[in-house]
Amino acid sequence: MSSVHDDNPHFGDRLAASVIRCGNPVLVGLDPRWESLPEGLRSGVNAANPSAVATAYQQFCQGVIDVVAPLVAIVKPQAAFFEQLGPPGMQALSDVIAYAHQLGLLVIVDGKRNDIGSTAVAYAQAYLGPGVNSVWGGDALTVSPYLGDDSLEPFVTTACERGTGVFVVVKTSNPGGGFFQDLVCEGRPVYEHVAELVQCLALQSKGKTNYGSVGAVVG
Repeated sequence: MSSVHDDNPHFGDRLAASVIRCGNPVLVGLDPRWESLPEGLRSGVNAANPSAVATAYQQFCQGVIDVVAPLVAIVKPQAAFFEQLGPPGMQALSDVIAYAHQLGLLVIVDGKRNDIGSTAVAYAQAYLGPGVNSVWGGDALTVSPYLGDDSLEPFVTTACERGTGVFVVVKTSNPGGGFFQDLVCEGRPVYEHVAELVQCLALQSKGKTNYGSVGAVVG
C-alpha cells in the first residue's frame, strides 16, 4: 500500500475540516427512486423514458443538495438508481457529483465495488479522485471486502495517492446479512475480522487529524 501523498490533501483531514465547519457529522444519502419523487417532478414525465427519468433524478438530487449544502459536509449518491437508467442515468450521476462539488460538498459514491487484480485497479482509478483525477470524481467509494484483503489494496493505494477515501462494508443491516457476516471464524464473527482489517488500513493511512483514508460501513 502506498503512503499518503503530500500533493493531494488527505481525505480524512478534508472530511474532518468539513465536519468541523458544519458543526455535525451528518451524511445525506441521494437515493432517487421514481415512485418516491415529488409529484411536481413526475408530472408529465414518461416513466418509460430513461432520459426523462434521469433528468428528474438529477433535478431531485440537485434540489436536495441546494438545501443541505450549507448544513452538512458530505453526500452519498447511490449509483444503482442511476445505473438502472443506462447511459442517461450515468450522465445524471456524473452531473450530480459535479454539482455537489460546486457547492463545496464531499461526495461518497455508493457502489459497493470490488474485484481482483487489474479489475479492482480499474474500479479504483475510475471512481476515486475529485476534479480531473478520475472520470467520476468521487471523494470516496464504498467497496466490498469479501474477495479478500488483496482486493482492497488497489482501492487503498489509489485513495492514498489521490487524497480520497474508501469505506469498506463491514456489517450490513439487511435480514440476510448475518448469513455470512456472522459466521464464527477463529472464535469471532467474520465481520469482526473485517473490522480489524479496516482498522489496520485506517491506522496505516492516517492524516494530520489522525483519521485514516479507510472507514467502515456498519448497518
